[in-house]
Amino acid sequence: MAEYQTFSFEDSFTAKTQERLDPSLIVLGERDPEILIILRILSGTLKITHNYSDTEMKSRINYFVTNSRSFGKKWLDKFPILVGDDITSEDLALYITTTKNINKAFYKNILSEISHFIYQTNKGSHTSAFIYVYRFLEKISYAFPLIYASRSNDYLNSYNQLKTMMSGGNNKSELGFFKTFIKNLYKDNPISETSIDISIAVAEEDVQTLLFKSMKNVCDDDIFHEDTTEPRKLSINYCEMMSFIITIRNRFFHNLNSGKNIESSKIVDSDLFFSLINRSSMEWISMVFLEIFSHNISEFQKMLPNND
Repeated sequence: MAEYQTFSFEDSFTAKTQERLDPSLIVLGERDPEILIILRILSGTLKITHNYSDTEMKSRINYFVTNSRSFGKKWLDKFPILVGDDITSEDLALYITTTKNINKAFYKNILSEISHFIYQTNKGSHTSAFIYVYRFLEKISYAFPLIYASRSNDYLNSYNQLKTMMSGGNNKSELGFFKTFIKNLYKDNPISETSIDISIAVAEEDVQTLLFKSMKNVCDDDIFHEDTTEPRKLSINYCEMMSFIITIRNRFFHNLNSGKNIESSKIVDSDLFFSLINRSSMEWISMVFLEIFSHNISEFQKMLPNND
């Protein structure tokens, strides 16, 4: 008996745009590589159907670029540049075709979390959608550092990288491991000096203040960027976004007896609260995903014949 498919996927490019694409970059609806579907969903160029409810959704948000719409028909020209300055669509096609069966089960799970996130977001169920943001984060937290190191040609350097990441203080959990990895990943990268900004876009000032404080007061002060503007904008240091996501999850869903919690009386409506957080959170995780993908394709190219 065939496995039930919760989601199905269809290419949203026009026939004219598809003519310009390598066939291996087109989503045909069956046996498509999971990594391809993930890249196309997160760059906002697919149609998604939740089969149980027969709900069709158009993914038009480009989570790889902050507050950006889908590249649409310009995807062929613009997306490869995001992966790397010297990357072409032909490079993408070759990499996806060659590696489509590597870590297949892992990417299948990632695809499921992303699809459920988009489905819940489409319904306006932003509290539920946040759960899938967190599940996405958890799934990559241990696997990505290992994938990153395993793709390197410099095995001694890979060993040293892993050794450094595994010595990240007292927190040896997968998420602790990932936090150390993020700091190493963006070391000496100007993006580490920037912030992820959460706009508290609520008309009523008193509600805006409540929501701002509910987010800020449960977090450590050192994760916030100087661009924070109370009560309109909460700016989080780029490499601390993971800490923010984890803290929000713990302080809302765990509701621990010790420490500060996010009180339901202070957030007015949980779907409103998480609607302010979810897109920025998914953008950050997606950009980390793209960083790893870019590293992997770069290492792949070094192993190609006649590559200097």
